[in-house]
Amino acid sequence: MDTKDPPTLLDLATQSLLSNEHAAIQALEEIPRELFVPLFTAAFTGRHKNILTAIVKAWPFACLHIGALSVQEPERELLKALIESLQFLPALNSATRSPKLRILDLRQDAGCKTVCPDISTNSTICFRSCAHSEHSIFKIEGQESLSSSKSEAQPSRLPMELIVDISLDGTLRERNFFALLQNKVEQSLGSLALCCRDLQINNLCECRHALSHLDLKCVDHLAVDESPLTEVTKLLSHTIQLDSLSLSKIACRSLNGRTFRNFITQLSRMNHLKELSLSSFCLTDHLETVLRVLSADLEFLYLPFCGLSYSDFKFLSECSQVSHLKLLNVNNNPIYWEDCEPFYYLLQNVSSTLQHLKICYCFLTDSTISVLIPALTRCSQLRVLHFYSNQITMGMLMRILELLTPLKELKHVIYPIPVHCYGRWHFQGSLDRQKVEDVQRQLNLMLQEAERSDMNWITYSD
Repeated sequence: MDTKDPPTLLDLATQSLLSNEHAAIQALEEIPRELFVPLFTAAFTGRHKNILTAIVKAWPFACLHIGALSVQEPERELLKALIESLQFLPALNSATRSPKLRILDLRQDAGCKTVCPDISTNSTICFRSCAHSEHSIFKIEGQESLSSSKSEAQPSRLPMELIVDISLDGTLRERNFFALLQNKVEQSLGSLALCCRDLQINNLCECRHALSHLDLKCVDHLAVDESPLTEVTKLLSHTIQLDSLSLSKIACRSLNGRTFRNFITQLSRMNHLKELSLSSFCLTDHLETVLRVLSADLEFLYLPFCGLSYSDFKFLSECSQVSHLKLLNVNNNPIYWEDCEPFYYLLQNVSSTLQHLKICYCFLTDSTISVLIPALTRCSQLRVLHFYSNQITMGMLMRILELLTPLKELKHVIYPIPVHCYGRWHFQGSLDRQKVEDVQRQLNLMLQEAERSDMNWITYSD
């Protein structure tokens, strides 16, 4: 039986209007402003490109956010249409509804509404607008208000902001999208500010021209892959408000040289950093140098393939900068017997805040993980645990499940295939699939007996 709610009168009226493109566009001159949001949502979901273009041109609010709307490959053409429909001069025809749109936000954010609440009748305030760029709408309007010599013979161009996430990955699709953004900025003759909040770069050396067109003061999430550390450091010097920094496969000749010291200097400026990811970034015996310059507000820490040593784990266990972690990823870093004690104290220190823990491919055995179990059982907020691809026996796996089922917040676990499921050598070709199924069946039975049907234990046969 279909339990979907029946359509409301507004839904029926919106769909009827969208079925006639010409009528829908004509109606934009007459419909109340309150109907624009549901009409925009329905037009976007139904991919009515021409109607969307007309809606943006007549938009009666100061801001327009994509928000929770899904943007997959087909919808990217709609984003292009929204960008193309931006206009920078007030309508000359008095019969035409004057547009008020000043900020177009093309980022996906489930928590963001299509429009911000009105502060006042004539307000252009938007809670998502840029507060750092010299080209932000508020700074431009402030400069214009100080100028009293502007001619009124010609209509002034409206300062606007286009907020986007940009990926400079070298693909044709992303190059074409960036070219569209660049052309629209040039067409605006300085009135459109391109504000990139989430910037992803693959190979910095090939993106210098594109980066010259971006104001890096706007960026709060930065991800860089496969680039020299010298170039990364130069890039960081132009940012001022990073919340998240992700570096992967960054080339650095020496952790004792000037290049690395300059990088640390830039890190020390990041007082708002909440998330740090250093993947395939060899930091053996140097993790302290990186973390000690950060604030104590770090919530997400990713350190896969970093070659962490005993001294690195020991520093983590004593480090105030990671005392409030919500996520810790140390995948692909061997945790040997001597590392267990500092790692135990690390888990103990973050037990009241840790929600996600990833310790996969860490060479954990029954003896080493047994040391960590008491600390794990104290992680009262733990929701996700990944510890697959470690050499654990069936007996230890059952013990771990038994001890972790009291953690009521823990819902998702990816466990290692027990060693008895393999043949003589530990690789995929020797895996006994029947034994793997038997393990899953046994764990499910234990979860049922513990009355934890809400907890999901799965594994990977890698």
